[in-house]
Amino acid sequence: MEQSGKTTHVTIAEIARRAGVSSATVSYVLSGRKDVKVAEQTRSRVMALCRELGYEKGAKRERTAEKKQVTIDDIAREAGVSTATVSYIINDRKDVKISDETRRKVLQICNLRQYTPSPVARLLAGKKNNLIGICAPQSPYPVCNAAYYATVQALQACLQEKGYGTLLLSPADRQEMRLQENLDGIVCIDLTEEEFYALKESCFVPIVAVDMIVEDPLFFKTYTDHAAVIDAAKQLLQADSLIYLACPCRNAPYLDDLRRALREDILFLAEDPVQLYHFVAGHADRAMLFGDELLAAMCLPILDKTKTAVLCGGGGIPNIGRIVLPTAEKARRAVGLLQDAIGREETKPHTCLLRPITSE
Repeated sequence: MEQSGKTTHVTIAEIARRAGVSSATVSYVLSGRKDVKVAEQTRSRVMALCRELGYEKGAKRERTAEKKQVTIDDIAREAGVSTATVSYIINDRKDVKISDETRRKVLQICNLRQYTPSPVARLLAGKKNNLIGICAPQSPYPVCNAAYYATVQALQACLQEKGYGTLLLSPADRQEMRLQENLDGIVCIDLTEEEFYALKESCFVPIVAVDMIVEDPLFFKTYTDHAAVIDAAKQLLQADSLIYLACPCRNAPYLDDLRRALREDILFLAEDPVQLYHFVAGHADRAMLFGDELLAAMCLPILDKTKTAVLCGGGGIPNIGRIVLPTAEKARRAVGLLQDAIGREETKPHTCLLRPITSE
């Protein structure tokens, strides 16, 4: 490859760190790879940083003296044991017989040399911490945040039953993501495509997507079967068409799936309570399905209850038809997928569609 002749201190790793992506992603962008999916916003951010830092592809990198990273081989050589023995000790293997003296010696050398196994090595070694991250966004719409909170609560309860602790994460804080080395897995809720791909490039643990669609077949995901929900509502209301009133979701493929399920029906995204109220008042003669109980409650005084149904994750509203999709069941399915992912059960189904269990 022809080089520019210039010398620079900036490396691909530095660009990746500042952009909040992996070095591989930066390499894909700089190489113009079209066979790898990288969000356009990510491409723009990487190229802007390259210009800002004066990085040029092919420029010579000025070598700097760096402290040699301590490896497991270094620890084994200094302790006078095999690398396998060091691995057994740092991963606290109880099924391998090792003397207390050897354990103390290896751990002391690890401490003196400030040796810490990488999160990837710990994962491959089977080291489990029984800690799961739950990554939920913050929405400008209070009704959306209420739905996220209900899902998070259900996930925490289900994970606790399985013996897991939980740690709440924000998709906006990518530095926080990279610091979470002790997670065994992550459940994410309604992330944008860019947020999801940034997450998977920052955390090398199994990830399960909830209330969102991920195009990558490698990942486990669970989301509502919109077609089944719409059909159930039409049957309940004895209507050929309806208006579906929903909270704005952040995951574009999930919203596209909802639009396809509605076919000739109308979708109204409730971004403002006043706007929602006026819209419902102006379409009082139409059959309506509310995607959230709080949305229906806002319009309760003007609803024709004989023409209204609500998608319920819990209790519902008196005298209004219910399409029941329990939040607890959603959480149970998500945790089941997570356990499959952690156990590397690649032959298990990667997609779980949530269908209404009853309609009333």
